[in-house]
Amino acid sequence: MLDEQFKLETLKTIAETLNESVNQQEMLQSVLKQFIQITHFEAGWIFIRKNGVLKLAADEGLPEALSVNEKAPMCSQDCYCMSRYFAGSLTKATNIIECKRLNAAIQEGQYDTNRLTHHATVPLDTPEKSYGIFNVAAPERTEYEPDELKLLESVAYQIGTALRRIEQYEREELRVRLLEELNQFVQQLRQIRGIHSFLKMIVQELMNMYPFKAVQIHIGEYEYQFGEPDVEQQTVVNIPKIDGKLLYTPQHPLTDIEHEVLQLVVSHIAITYRDFLVREKETMMARMQERASLAQDLHDSVSQLLYSIVLTAQAARYTRSAEENEEPIKDIYNLSSQALQEMRSLIAGQKPTGLEKGLLTGLVEYAEKVHLDPHIHAEGSNSIPYSIEETLYRIGQEAIHNVKKHAGVQDIYLTLKRNEQGFTLIIGDHGIGFDQERWRDFHTYGLNGMQERATLYDGRVKIKSVPQKGTTIDVFIPSPKRCEGH
Repeated sequence: MLDEQFKLETLKTIAETLNESVNQQEMLQSVLKQFIQITHFEAGWIFIRKNGVLKLAADEGLPEALSVNEKAPMCSQDCYCMSRYFAGSLTKATNIIECKRLNAAIQEGQYDTNRLTHHATVPLDTPEKSYGIFNVAAPERTEYEPDELKLLESVAYQIGTALRRIEQYEREELRVRLLEELNQFVQQLRQIRGIHSFLKMIVQELMNMYPFKAVQIHIGEYEYQFGEPDVEQQTVVNIPKIDGKLLYTPQHPLTDIEHEVLQLVVSHIAITYRDFLVREKETMMARMQERASLAQDLHDSVSQLLYSIVLTAQAARYTRSAEENEEPIKDIYNLSSQALQEMRSLIAGQKPTGLEKGLLTGLVEYAEKVHLDPHIHAEGSNSIPYSIEETLYRIGQEAIHNVKKHAGVQDIYLTLKRNEQGFTLIIGDHGIGFDQERWRDFHTYGLNGMQERATLYDGRVKIKSVPQKGTTIDVFIPSPKRCEGH
């Protein structure tokens, strides 16, 4: 029989340890060690249930037979106490459970069992949840007195209650962390301007916030992906009101708090994307208004002036006394006619005249008009969206103009590549070039304009120049239909 005072002191000591703990692993190991030290039991081990499986969470005084190979014998799910636990028949402290793990070790005879053959077991239960199993053993003991089992039940209940408290603490800690990250996520989301950057940022933040193996997001015709998805484990979440879907492959099932915050993430994605569309429309309207105002100014001044130049040049062509000037005047006529056509197209908001036959052909004709000798190369046949085609054409025009003005050569090299990732335009020459380090902080209006045009579509412009060896301008704009993470 156990002394009543001894039981009370044991429970008090255990309670003090449990109340000081906020870490599950440390708490279980500490309380198990104390229990073994102040009782006559010599060994104990605790299994905690996680994702439907009982795993060893703490142990004290295990014999050699159960400790070998990094405690491999304790990893098996085949034992009497586990079978009864999952069957629902283990509801209170029970003794005389013959241990299959120890029996196997005794039969093999390779390792010492410290004369342990049987153990007592008790479930770690609370009214709300069952957390696992608490086992204890003593040498040459095959059964335990009722008061010993009651003490074991009391300690098990204390452990279960502490596990629930720690679980609630960890839940709230997780909730606070996820909500803080959600707040940062929303703030960053509202600063994004390009659609590809918008999708990329969403995927990267979700990978940081959650234990995901892979994440995909689809909004309309746009898509971004990171990681290798597992179709069998993949979860699909619809993003309401914006024709969107979020697909993720978790490393383990999400908790209810993680699900709750993920729904908030999805809601904010929908709200922010709609705000993004509104801002985009407002920007487009502002540009249209600015363009209309500019068109009116051009029509009233530059357009009329260019038209006069064309008429004057045309009349001069047929002046016999100026036969030696016919070729320069012809050039003036052609160039000014082209400028007039471009201006009319701009005023009407139409496609630039140089693009009627395609991007590369338009740039070739433009180069020839300014007396450059173009050499072209093309790869791929993917269709280029009009807005991107016009952007590449305007950047190409500026690059051609720079070759004519600064390179000191007539040969210009134009390369157009089209593939699933996007569109690349490369304009190069073998002219005089310039020292990039010297002019690193000097940006002309034309070069700034190139970069600004490309940035509108999440593109980039790279300039490489070497004195006396030439200059290359490399422009890339990603395809609007797909952008994958790596």
